[in-house]
Amino acid sequence: MKLLKSTLVALVTILLATGITVAQVQQQAPPPPQQPDLPTSADVSDDEILQLVSTINDLQPIEEKAQEKIEDALESEDITMERFQQMMMAMQNPQMADQINVTDEEMSKLQTLQPTLMEIQGEAEQEMIAKIEENGFSMERYRGIIMGAQQDPELMARLEAELDD
Repeated sequence: MKLLKSTLVALVTILLATGITVAQVQQQAPPPPQQPDLPTSADVSDDEILQLVSTINDLQPIEEKAQEKIEDALESEDITMERFQQMMMAMQNPQMADQINVTDEEMSKLQTLQPTLMEIQGEAEQEMIAKIEENGFSMERYRGIIMGAQQDPELMARLEAELDD
């Protein structure tokens, strides 16, 4: 169940992200603030739930391929995924920066890797957008349902029930 929610959050974050790496997506972000126009369970048909589950399943290989490319790029600079995630958290959260010492050498490696990671992210985003649209969703509707599920426990439960099947 936690894997499912983190996967949904990861997919949403990938699609909403601009200018951050795919590896950062794996960090589970808090849900966005409540937005009045987000769909609720009553606004999403059973067919749309099935269509969404199919889309999520189609997106998973794209995410996995991007993850592998990121790991390969990090490995080429002798950085583990765990260390990379720590460094990204430290860069985003100044309080953590005191706990996680990022060396000048590591910062240099990150700067060297940034264009590659951005390219990987961009390619994955484009593939995911194409797959979402191929499955019959507009990006706005897809994002809305995913974000709505984060706010509406009933919608999340319906989605999880189908994903578990």
